[in-house]
Amino acid sequence: MKRVLQLGARAGSCFLLLCGVIALLGAVAAAKRIPPRPVPPITSNGVRYSVDGDGRDEYVVAQDVSSEKVLWKVRVFRNRIDPFKEEDVQWVFINELKLNDKTLLVRDEKARCYAVDLARHAVKKQACGNAP
Repeated sequence: MKRVLQLGARAGSCFLLLCGVIALLGAVAAAKRIPPRPVPPITSNGVRYSVDGDGRDEYVVAQDVSSEKVLWKVRVFRNRIDPFKEEDVQWVFINELKLNDKTLLVRDEKARCYAVDLARHAVKKQACGNAP
């Protein structure tokens, strides 16, 4: 009987060790994206245009340079998240801004391009040939 108990204890220890290894491998294998590259803001006529967002919703923010007051904020795009996939690898961030006359040209990490009309704060998707 003592021998059976010793074998049971060893089996239990092996099981716990195996569970620990599986948990460790699962944590290492979890998909994690690297942080997005910072996008430098653009300043023109006393207004600073910058990006803001969490990878799900991405915005352009216009801020008065002297008072630092936010003048307006517009969502450029919303990224739909598939609940059956790792969320952070689905995030898409704005990675480039360019000022072109009265339009702010925006490019995201998937090379999709948008134009933000600075007077109307309207966003429209556009071909990347005219974007940054």
